[in-house]
Amino acid sequence: MDYLLSLLDSVVGNPELARVLFVGAVGLSAVLALVTLGLLVVGLQNPVQRRLNVLKRGHSSAGRAAPSSLQLMLEQVGERFAGNQDWHNSPTRTLLVHAGYRQPSAAQAYWAARLLLMLVLVGIAVLALPFIKGASFLQAILLLVGAAGVGWIVPAVYVDKRKQARMRSLRAAFPDALDLLVVCVESGLALPQSIERVAEELSVSHGELAEELALVNAEIRAGISSTEALRHLADRTGLEDINGLVSLLAQSIRFGTSVADTLRIYAEEFRDRRTQAAEEQAAKLGTKLIFPLIFCLWPSFFLVVIGPVIVGVLKAFGRL
Repeated sequence: MDYLLSLLDSVVGNPELARVLFVGAVGLSAVLALVTLGLLVVGLQNPVQRRLNVLKRGHSSAGRAAPSSLQLMLEQVGERFAGNQDWHNSPTRTLLVHAGYRQPSAAQAYWAARLLLMLVLVGIAVLALPFIKGASFLQAILLLVGAAGVGWIVPAVYVDKRKQARMRSLRAAFPDALDLLVVCVESGLALPQSIERVAEELSVSHGELAEELALVNAEIRAGISSTEALRHLADRTGLEDINGLVSLLAQSIRFGTSVADTLRIYAEEFRDRRTQAAEEQAAKLGTKLIFPLIFCLWPSFFLVVIGPVIVGVLKAFGRL
């Protein structure tokens, strides 16, 4: 308290005015915190509001657990912060879907997590300021801004890392799924049955891709066309390889050509692309090794080779 008062006094220049401003800021913050918690608690305890939140999430009463109060509170905070943005056309929706979060309330929970983590870290920084000796007012402001920035950025970085990891997993599982799909179609199964069988076979080794394929099969059973269901798969994964497969299958279904021939040709092209990608990575290896060689190997090499010569020259000139 004294430390914060001294900082505020150094800025304002009037001890009485600094004390009044400090007390007013603390009182306003306490009132706002109490009002916010009260509204959240009343909203969560209201049976009608709670039921509306559950129905909005799309949870059914049978077969699924009810969401927790903390989860509902995060969604309410995120909804107030994010506003009524269109879930299906927002960049946040694309990011979260590619990361594996397909729930309609994922955007609200994402924004709420960023906001609350930022506030928590700012509060921790404020509590830690009295223990930092000799910190100026500018340093305190920089600490608070840094804490707020870290709290705001960390959830976004986590979701982005999860998206990249999920896309790598799907990309690694796609060749196996494509080979199994070619075998199933060539054995006489229709495309929906082939997708269902491939999803069953990949459920142990590649669970994420198996889940996506099972969702494609569920959409086809619900009455969505195979082309549209495959386009939804491409949108959910964001992989260029799947986008190319979807385009070829859509053209094959549209013009009535053989799906098996299309899959076989694409499998061969995909193997060629994988080979070319491996050759490209191998060709880049020499360039990437330049910096490790310069900073790690060459100094020791010059030291071993030229070092004795330099020592001999110095000894020779020293004798002169």
